[in-house]
Parts: sequence; C-alpha cells; structure tokens
Amino acid sequence: MILGLTFTGCNPLDDIYEDIDAIESPIVGDVNYELTDEDYDDLDKSFGNFDSEDEAKTLIPGLLADKFPVWGLGSSALITFKIYSPKREEKSIIRYTVSSDDYAALGHTFGNFDRESELYEFLEYKYPDPADRVLVSLTYDYYDGSTNEYNNGFLYINGAWEFILGFTDDEYSEMGEGFPNFSNEDEAIAKIPVFLKDKFKYETTEAGDIVATMYKLFVTDVDDIDGDGRTDDRTTYSYVKYFIFDGSAWSEYSDVLSTTIQFGHDGTTWVPDNTIKYTFTGDDVAFISNAFITTYPGPADNVGFFGSFDRRPSSSNYWTDDMLLEAFNALLDNKNPGAEEGQKYVLTYVIYNGSTTNETKSVIKTDGVWVYQ
Repeated sequence: MILGLTFTGCNPLDDIYEDIDAIESPIVGDVNYELTDEDYDDLDKSFGNFDSEDEAKTLIPGLLADKFPVWGLGSSALITFKIYSPKREEKSIIRYTVSSDDYAALGHTFGNFDRESELYEFLEYKYPDPADRVLVSLTYDYYDGSTNEYNNGFLYINGAWEFILGFTDDEYSEMGEGFPNFSNEDEAIAKIPVFLKDKFKYETTEAGDIVATMYKLFVTDVDDIDGDGRTDDRTTYSYVKYFIFDGSAWSEYSDVLSTTIQFGHDGTTWVPDNTIKYTFTGDDVAFISNAFITTYPGPADNVGFFGSFDRRPSSSNYWTDDMLLEAFNALLDNKNPGAEEGQKYVLTYVIYNGSTTNETKSVIKTDGVWVYQ
C-alpha cells in the first residue's frame, strides 16, 4: 500500500513545472488600439489627450499592463492617441506691398522676385529686427513663367520667417467671393478646406499634414493698421488659420494631433518599440533567390523553386544562420533603404526541416547593417 501510494500519488512538483513552463512560454498577442475617453480618464487626463509624446510613452505602458495582463515577451500593441499641440492663430500687424524702390534696392531690375529665397532676403532687409510672432501680410510680384501678384503671410517665430499660404484675388473669386476677402470667419472655415483639396490634388499630402493659411476679413480697424489715426473705421485684416489633412479631406485644425506609436513587451513591462513584424511573401523569396543564385547556387535555386528555406544541416541546400542573415540584409535594404539606426524587425518565413513550417528571427539595424537580436 505504501509503495503504491509512492508511485501513483499526486506529485506537487508537476504543478510547479507547469507554472515554470507557463512563465517560459508567455502568451504573445498583437493589437491595434485607439485610446478612448475612458482610457484618458483612467490616466487622469481629463481633456482626452496627452501634453506631449513623452508623457504618452510614460503613461501608456501602465494602461497596457491593465488591459492585457497575461500578455508577455514578444507581444506588441500599436496604440493611437491624441496629443495637445496648439497652433496660435494670428492677425496681421503689418501690411506691406513691395515697391519698385524695394526691388531696385535689392538688385531686381525687372521689378519682381523669381526665387523663393529672394522673399526671405527682402524680409531680412525690410525687417532686420522683427518682434517675435509678428505677422506680415506681404503683397509682391513673382515671376514663374509670367509675372503674377501674390499676397502671402510671413510669421516671424523662433528667429525665422514661416511662410503662410495666402489667396489671390482670383482665388477669392473661385471661392465665390465678390471681393478679395471673406465675409466672416465661419465662411473662411467652410470654404478654405474645399480650396485646399483642389490646390493640393496633384501634390503628395499625407494624413496628419498641417497647412497654415492667411485669409482676409473686412473689419473694424481697432488696431489702426492702416495708420490713419482712426480705430472706428473699417479696413482689411489678415488672419492665420491652420487646417489638417485626414487622408481624404482638409478640416480646421483643433490643436489636437492624432499619433500612433508601437509598444512591445520586453518580458517585464511594456516599452515604446519600433519593431516591425513582417512575414515573407513569394516576391521576397524570389528576390532572395535571384540575389544569391551566384553566391549560393544550390540553396538559392532550392528556395526559389520550393518557396521554403532548407534548414536541414545535412542537406546540400542548407541555409545556415549566417546565410539567412545575409539574405535578410539584402531584402531589408531593398525594402526599407531608409531604415534608421536601431530599427527592429521580427521576420517570419517558411522553412523545411523535415516538414514545412514557419521560423522567426529578430534583427536590428546596427552601424548600418542588420544583425541578429
């Protein structure tokens, strides 16, 4: 009876070993997630956004630990969140039309500018010591195939002039205005996004792009910017308004940016992570086969034919770890030539080791080359 109990009784070490196995084989998950109002509340961010990207990187790991408590090493989370990033709106303090004397003083004998750099040379000449955040509503002639008159804004900020897109008289007409100004701010906010979509339809614009515009209103001259000594008459003021592109349309910028950052689990906690998880395609395998057909004729031909890397050490078509790393370098340099130092990839590809299965390796760009992590 005693011997029977010894051999058939429950062994408490089995439970311990199972717990150890669970620790050594963590649950790995991947998620794309956008923070909700409730998430910001949980993080004591009552305005529904972060003050900076650094603050987000500090607070989000704790949120992920609460939301995905059983996920461990190798897990990733692509998190979209909002950052408060205000753009101050300005009204014109200086209105100026470049004169023939101005052009002559800077050596422009044809009475116009024909290079963007000449605009900034003029501003430095005309306003050698501007106040910070002064806005100049500048009217000037510019030659770009023919001579045209433009009115654009230039905002002096942080020691440099920032270009602000203005509208020509013809462009105000295109937007349905009888005069080169809008009737009110609401009209400007409604019409400018439509104009911007048409203006940039042939240019590369991406979601998140912000453009500064300068539009005109005919209002009471409370600041006497026309210099006539009166503040109860009416004149044209210029105002700066920012608009943001969402990938398909422009809208008024609300001082909040949407940003996406990837976080990875390092085995202990969540950390900001730039790892890209990538699975080889048929085109990738074909690229490697063609790139190494001279260097490794047998293995390269084999992988091109079967679509899997032979990982049997006894095979004449064996792909060693070093050979695979050469292939990864060639492929990633071709797919992502501008990858920054420290960029990480988790690569998944098909292998044959007696049966067809997947294999995964992690690499990081170090000193300009890809090495194993």
